[in-house]
Amino acid sequence: MLKSHSAAMALVALGPLSFFGCSSSGGNATPDGGAGTGGAAGTPDSGGGTGGNMGSGGNMPVVDSMPPMTDAGGDTAGDATSTGCGAYQLCDDFEGTAPGAAGSPWTYIMKGYTVQLVTTQAHSGTHSVQATATAGAGYAYIMESKMFPATDFWLRAYLRIMAPSGGHEVFLGSDTNLNEAMGDQVRYLNNGGGGKIATNSRSKDTFSTSPMAIPMGSWFCYEVHQTPTGASIYLEGTELPEAKWTNAEPTFVALVLGFERFGGGQPGDIWIDDVAINSTQVGCK
Repeated sequence: MLKSHSAAMALVALGPLSFFGCSSSGGNATPDGGAGTGGAAGTPDSGGGTGGNMGSGGNMPVVDSMPPMTDAGGDTAGDATSTGCGAYQLCDDFEGTAPGAAGSPWTYIMKGYTVQLVTTQAHSGTHSVQATATAGAGYAYIMESKMFPATDFWLRAYLRIMAPSGGHEVFLGSDTNLNEAMGDQVRYLNNGGGGKIATNSRSKDTFSTSPMAIPMGSWFCYEVHQTPTGASIYLEGTELPEAKWTNAEPTFVALVLGFERFGGGQPGDIWIDDVAINSTQVGCK
């Protein structure tokens, strides 16, 4: 999916935390030309699909040390008006700096689809990020790389999806290398064609599928615990053991949230809000 970042990453261990570092400059790690020209969006498949290339990129920033807690959305950490913005390594309710703007930890990556900050839907406050898919193949993501590389981390996000099932769809994942040919991607929320919550990876294109349907049309809390040996999935605070992914990966360099589809399908949308990344569980709060 993501490709063509070739710079080596300087990893710095931080005691009990499993995050290795972040950019100390505060700037964005952006693909060349912003959204990137993109490669092939992938070929249609019958529920698996190896997926396509995300787009050409530049060099990732050299990482050196763990940043202080960041509330990128503009709320004071722990403010009662924000949703779950405690003392986390990153917390964003998208009420402040827009993704892609200076000071935001997020960049936009698009090919064929669109992603933007909107006020038409929100889990908390008045803003969320919306990724919109057309009837064809493509992708639209927000990408976060400042909190990475990391080997063991928790993610919490509130999502609202309106996406009629149309083959293999991906809404959330992490990459081990931004050069697709040199790394893998673990996908934490897939629709493999049957509308159930499923996980997989690019290299092992089989699914671990939960009997739980992907909620449609309402906000839901989704959590991921990624470790060096696998990823555990939680919906509204309850673990979905059938969706656990056990593909061992030592280090991840970026997180993406949005919409990707490898074949044709009906138009669809996902809204993203109240995203937090931490070394311990964030929870649905």
